[in-house]
Amino acid sequence: MSFSDWFTLRDEPQRRLAVIGGRLEDGNADIYGEMHRLSGGRILVFPTASGEPEEVGVETVQVFRSYGFEAELSPVYGPGAAAAAQDAANAAQVTRFGSVYFTGGNQTTIVETLAPGGVESPVLAAIRAANAAGGLVAGSSAGAAMMSKVMIVGGTSLDAVVHGVTDDPEKPGMLLGEGLDFFPFGVIDQHFIKRGRLGRLIVAMASAGARRGFGIDENTALFVNGRRGRVIGEYGMIVLDMADAQFDPRGRTFQDIRFSYLDTGDEIDLARMKAIPGHGKRRVRASEIAYRAPARSQRNVFGAYTLYDLLGRLVLGDAQVYSADRAGTVDLKSSLAVTVELERVRGHSRNLVALTENGFRMTALNYRANVMSEKLSAARLANRATHLQRDYGVKPGAGSRLLLLGSSPTQGHGEMLREMLAHCEGDIGILAAASAEPRETAASIIRRLAGQGRTGIDLGVTIDNVEHCGRDAELVERIAGLKTIFLPGGNQVRLVETLLYRGEETPVLLALARAHANGAAIIGASGAASALSRFMIAGGSSHEAFRFGVSTDTGHHGLVLQEGVGFFGSGIVDQNLFSSRRLGRLIVACAEEGVRYGFGICEESMMNARGDGTLIDVYGRYGVVLVEVNPDELVLQSDNFAPAGSAASQGHGHGHHRHRRGQRQPRHRQPPRRPEPVAAKIPSACRIAAALPVLAPSATRKDTAMRQIVITAFISLDGVMQAPGGPEEDPADGFEAGGWTAPYWDGAGAVEMGAFLDETFSQPFDLLLGRRTYEIFAAHWPHVGADDPMGALFDRVTKHVAAGPDTPLDWANSVPLGPDVVAAVRRLKAGTGPDLLIQGSSVLVQALLANDLIDT
Repeated sequence: MSFSDWFTLRDEPQRRLAVIGGRLEDGNADIYGEMHRLSGGRILVFPTASGEPEEVGVETVQVFRSYGFEAELSPVYGPGAAAAAQDAANAAQVTRFGSVYFTGGNQTTIVETLAPGGVESPVLAAIRAANAAGGLVAGSSAGAAMMSKVMIVGGTSLDAVVHGVTDDPEKPGMLLGEGLDFFPFGVIDQHFIKRGRLGRLIVAMASAGARRGFGIDENTALFVNGRRGRVIGEYGMIVLDMADAQFDPRGRTFQDIRFSYLDTGDEIDLARMKAIPGHGKRRVRASEIAYRAPARSQRNVFGAYTLYDLLGRLVLGDAQVYSADRAGTVDLKSSLAVTVELERVRGHSRNLVALTENGFRMTALNYRANVMSEKLSAARLANRATHLQRDYGVKPGAGSRLLLLGSSPTQGHGEMLREMLAHCEGDIGILAAASAEPRETAASIIRRLAGQGRTGIDLGVTIDNVEHCGRDAELVERIAGLKTIFLPGGNQVRLVETLLYRGEETPVLLALARAHANGAAIIGASGAASALSRFMIAGGSSHEAFRFGVSTDTGHHGLVLQEGVGFFGSGIVDQNLFSSRRLGRLIVACAEEGVRYGFGICEESMMNARGDGTLIDVYGRYGVVLVEVNPDELVLQSDNFAPAGSAASQGHGHGHHRHRRGQRQPRHRQPPRRPEPVAAKIPSACRIAAALPVLAPSATRKDTAMRQIVITAFISLDGVMQAPGGPEEDPADGFEAGGWTAPYWDGAGAVEMGAFLDETFSQPFDLLLGRRTYEIFAAHWPHVGADDPMGALFDRVTKHVAAGPDTPLDWANSVPLGPDVVAAVRRLKAGTGPDLLIQGSSVLVQALLANDLIDT
């Protein structure tokens, strides 16, 4: 900073700002508490940017009041916002409160409302006067973006690097505008680390000639008091300095950018750009060094928390041998590969850490960031887009096999264990490093194998002794020579950190790779199956994945993605799919990383990936769910995205929690809306299919005359099962979203639905119905008229009903199952006649599944 710049800042008023990176959670007492302190407990809420300003504004006022604020709603919103901004009474309201808060939404709306055509309104003038007098100007998401003079309006990092700045919102690239300049210290971006916005902030700064940029993450704030800034929140803030940067926008390269990460509790002198680490921060101790080699990451560098994770490795890395790391991504349409490199600068970079009750915290100062681009050939582009297998110097042969199991084969009745052993040769080496009790786990498996006449060998490798094992040449060669190696389940992160100890490829891992290349069966069960893919799902539920997206570790809400071992390169693997309801998180994982295929392995099921992993057979009881995401057509949420209604969750280990994205949602009940499968949120971008088990002829059916029981149901990804009726069809337990499947019967969906119905009802069948489904059917189908083919068909077939003695069965050909429904169904199944088709009937289905009576 020049002397004149510093002198100008000295003469500026004691401004107070709260620049919040979006997704401010109602439970963030630290941020609300600091706003209360700086505002004196009085604040005026502007929902100007929101698409639902009345609801969002009312709720935001209520949240502030819950923290002891005197809060009101400004009328500057909606269609009359620009006129309201000219009203002297509304300007007087600003003066009376002295501090203001802007919600999220569209930042351009704020600017066009308060300064139409660049002319300041009376309300904006009053806000500036209040701020100059010591009042607080606070804003989240869009309310933060509008605070800098150069305002980022839209666009992703990849679009920004590949296409640069554009004035046309219909064209690829990033959009810039002019903000309100409350924050004179540089360009602001928000949702920064979560949405991978490093690239677009760099391009914005280069385009505007700005020296400094501030990227603030979600649920995190930069509080400014005069020239002093302080970070408070869930994560932190990235500060960029382009003073010594060299860039060629046409060549899409940006080099020598000074890069620092400030954590919650850290402060910064904004006049001198000097960071002041927070209390408790200290240098990394030698005993805490955890990494000695780059991650060789294939994660999307502009994906959620990818750069944060790389930076964390460097902070805990051995500077003598590991001083830089990188990750990249590819724009498939232009064939451009973009790489971001983070590098320690000898003698300048500083790493500080703190171990708090909330986990690991870090501060990283004076790193160097470089952005590089490269045009890929068609062959390299195809390989990168479709194959993620990690190269350990040997390539799998035609006889190589990866057996990935959705659950432990030693649980249950033993069918899965016997199926697994049918693919095993010789003695079975057991590497139980994922287990918290590896010795006990290995011993238990050895006993189960002995019961099947097979020999198991405990290889004895754990995270505590993997370095020692790697120096045991005899053990390493023994592992490489085995024909079967079994990795039991447990903590997949522990397994990866064992095999890639401190980031390095251990001799044990390289021996596994050699064994695999030589045709050995490498078996991963449960969590170990996830660890064998390149991108590993390490934690988080489907609910958290949809509500919070990707997180950095299991200490935060969200889906945790990390680098896996990478033996399986055809997609992302998840396991225990049914019991843990993990389909949603698998979809989010594929979407976040731009991976085309996801494989959800169900319990008591196994996937055999042969050769290079592109030839796959499925075995076991339930099979594998295949998710296909088309990265070209994927649409991710924008800053002002907000799901319908309020989200409320009660999770194990934490209290009641409400969460918002972009703009706040109303607390009061919304009109009923149809719950949508995720595929409806990303049209044409996601397909889901089921891969059924491949069974040997002797195992297909115990009795070829036995009737099959087949379920047909309409189920959303969050577990809503209902026929295509309306809101009044089944309002039990207050459910008001009936008829949610209706849109999928229209347009292109009608063709697919018609083909499905033709296939379902083209073969002879009897109906097997639960009581509630029967009542719904009986109230409709007998009355549709003789011309309706479905009504006539349903009238004609026999309907076996799980109904009590008081349930009237007036519909033709209806037969009660009697008091013992399971026994009755078992008798029907063993008898002769057409297959039994279940429509809906969720309660009945659960009872039959529990008794192993469902076939399809």
